[in-house]
Amino acid sequence: MTGTQDIILHWYPESPYSQKVAWVLNYKKVEYRTVLCQRMEPRPLRRPLDGGYRKTPILQVGKHVFCDTKAIFMEIEKLFPEPSLYPKLSSTGASSEALARGLTLWADNSLFLNVVSQLPAKNLPAEFLADRSAMLGREIDVDKLTAAAPFMKATLLAEFGVLEKLLDGKNWILETEAPSLIDFNAAMMTFFTVNLVGEKWVQANLKIMFEHMSKLMGVADWEGTAKRPVLTEEEAIEVLKRHASDEVSQDFKVHSSGLPIELGQQVLVMPLDTGKVPVYGTLLKSTKDETVVEYNDPNYGTTAFIHFPALGFVVLPKPSSD
Repeated sequence: MTGTQDIILHWYPESPYSQKVAWVLNYKKVEYRTVLCQRMEPRPLRRPLDGGYRKTPILQVGKHVFCDTKAIFMEIEKLFPEPSLYPKLSSTGASSEALARGLTLWADNSLFLNVVSQLPAKNLPAEFLADRSAMLGREIDVDKLTAAAPFMKATLLAEFGVLEKLLDGKNWILETEAPSLIDFNAAMMTFFTVNLVGEKWVQANLKIMFEHMSKLMGVADWEGTAKRPVLTEEEAIEVLKRHASDEVSQDFKVHSSGLPIELGQQVLVMPLDTGKVPVYGTLLKSTKDETVVEYNDPNYGTTAFIHFPALGFVVLPKPSSD
């Protein structure tokens, strides 16, 4: 698709999902650059790349932009298959992909929501709370969140308990010889929990998870991202422009998802959970794995091919009024 020098992680270090992507890139020894995003909207200089998608991170690969970690990891695994995120299960020799992706889907939803319950809401700036309220689609009630936090720790321990049972006595969660995707995901959840409630509490209550996180960080070069070349947002747009002549082949334009919209039609793509901001574009690809749209930015005169996972997103015809 493009040279490794045009692989760009748009992130900010406080984002746990950004950290997870960075760890995987470092683990696979990918040569990439970074762009530091604003923690909150507006992000006008990201719009030529993401078409309005508001979550972080995104991964830019030349003219292709991958939104949501599910799409990002599919692309990273395709471009850099070794070491795999889906090593073989030691018990059967089969790929761990289905189990790793399924557990990651659970962790990204149920477990993550319980980790977030420990946010120090009263210490967060008003503008940050307003931004996240907009992303959630409802106002964050600081008093309720603060009052519930001590009680939610019991639920949090129950959630992590699922992973601890899987881990008990093993090097990695799925008993693989090397870490799988769910190991990166679980370590990210533990890392975020440490940042919210402190290392002492995690070591006392989640000893197995803390040891697992430490082991994962040992193989993932978790501090390596700070050593990567940094681009400005303007420079990332210039990379996009430099790939203006890149086109997708006819073989790329696959429609096998069952979506009742033909390729070439105008559509909107939107997450089903939070950050429900539609991205408008021309449908280029629709499979059970991903949706790809061509997005033309009127302000910069640029074109990006934006990839979304099929899981967790809806694709609809663009309303005639938009």
